Amino acid sequence: MTAFLLRRAAQGIITLIAASFIIFMAIRLIPGDPALMYAGNDASPETLAAIRERFGLNEPLWTQYLIWAGNALRGDFGNSYVARVPVINLIGLRIMPTLWLLVGSVLVMSVVSFAIGAWAAVTRNRTLDAVLTGFASLLSGAPVFWIGLLAILLFAIYLRWLPVGGYINPFADPIGGLKSMVMPCFVLGIAMAGSQARFIRTAYKEVLNSDYIRLAEAKGASRARVVWRHATRNAMVPIVTIYGLAIANLLGGAVVIETVFTWPGLGLLMINSVSVNDFPTVQVILLLYVLIFVVVNFLTDVSYSIIDPRIRLTGAAA
Repeated sequence: MTAFLLRRAAQGIITLIAASFIIFMAIRLIPGDPALMYAGNDASPETLAAIRERFGLNEPLWTQYLIWAGNALRGDFGNSYVARVPVINLIGLRIMPTLWLLVGSVLVMSVVSFAIGAWAAVTRNRTLDAVLTGFASLLSGAPVFWIGLLAILLFAIYLRWLPVGGYINPFADPIGGLKSMVMPCFVLGIAMAGSQARFIRTAYKEVLNSDYIRLAEAKGASRARVVWRHATRNAMVPIVTIYGLAIANLLGGAVVIETVFTWPGLGLLMINSVSVNDFPTVQVILLLYVLIFVVVNFLTDVSYSIIDPRIRLTGAAA
């Protein structure tokens, strides 16, 4: 078990290092001069040259990356070219809204996708199955921003139940914070639930067609007992797999949702930073997204070994 987890952790570290290099190089392909964005359009050539020298922008890209990586290992991720404060301070101000958005959307996605997927599998090949599967396909095909705009139109403009956008700290104002989170979390969770529901339906359907399920039903076990006690555990391995992949989709969808709802999270900060060539801020946000994805994949592997010990043994033998 220990060797299995250590190997997965090592793979995650290698992924993080490779991603940091790719992100660093790719961001430098964005058109524009960071020195000009930092100093302003009226800056003299001497000022621009001094800024490039200060931030090491005259160095080869390899050298710039090594300098940045060395500083990052010491906890120094550089300063924002625009805000002119340490990037880590900007991240600290924006990370909580994004975490609230991700947690809320995962809860919505889980409830909706399991309800649709499991119910469709239990009623497979019936009218209800077709209706639920069609609804899941509709959700998975609808753009996130389109669902968000419809939600704003209905719940904020017509019904006036919820605010159009913005974020309220739930610790400062619990009621206001809850209202500000309902639409963004609901929209992102619903948008991601469609593809999840179809995969859950497939996983449950395969298990429900197994011989041991038929045997349990033949012995008189109730349908609910068969589904929740026998089928769910055996369907969890493929479901956990797709949940790990869904986190990447949630991170991408969060950027769109934060833009639509003016949610002051990391996604909106990244969009604003890209528009002004704030390289240090963009690369740290992207690297943080990669870190979240790596951690989720590691936890997924741990879940595998708990749900099905055969995976742990196979991984240890590999």
